[in-house]
Amino acid sequence: MWMISRILTSITTILFPSYCFICKKEGGALCSTCLSQRKKVFDTPSPSITSIYSYRDPYIKKIIHSIKYFHRKDLIAPLVTELSHEILSHSPQPDVLVPIPMPYLRKVMRGYNHAEALAQCISLQTNIPVRSEILIRARSKKRQVTTHSRRERLQNQHNAFTVQQNVEGLHIILIDDVSTTGATLLEARRVLIEQGAASVSAYTIAH
Repeated sequence: MWMISRILTSITTILFPSYCFICKKEGGALCSTCLSQRKKVFDTPSPSITSIYSYRDPYIKKIIHSIKYFHRKDLIAPLVTELSHEILSHSPQPDVLVPIPMPYLRKVMRGYNHAEALAQCISLQTNIPVRSEILIRARSKKRQVTTHSRRERLQNQHNAFTVQQNVEGLHIILIDDVSTTGATLLEARRVLIEQGAASVSAYTIAH
């Protein structure tokens, strides 16, 4: 079965060559040259949050939008490469990657959880396991994009998560696509620490 899959992948690559999302040159979904030219970010909402790219970069915004809403999973691997390097240098050494969960209905409507897809790809690059079952949405929340201030975002995420697995002593890395005020990530971190996690840090593609 794996041989058939490899053959089909090779045929698809030949018949439908990949082009860079930005410069449109043949060779890959995102070329290294275009990625190296993307605006980086050096400040985040909290010392516990690390982000690589600036969400103000229009191409980064379009790439993340394409991953979330148009299932462009081919854009994930090159996009998270630098993030994976950052995670590998993290101290203490992470035990698990935990993607931020989506509300059930939104996941059904969208078809998949993009944060989980990011985490799975990072896991392939770092060999750190993904534990999607650790964190779940405790109750239905309105979308963060509908809030208008950091205070409202923090209130909107209060008690939004439940920990349903034993996390005592674990060094955890939270994964999401974007941090804005950091409200979602900080609330997830809070509940994990309260349940005994040894450390919790968050990594996102952009801020």
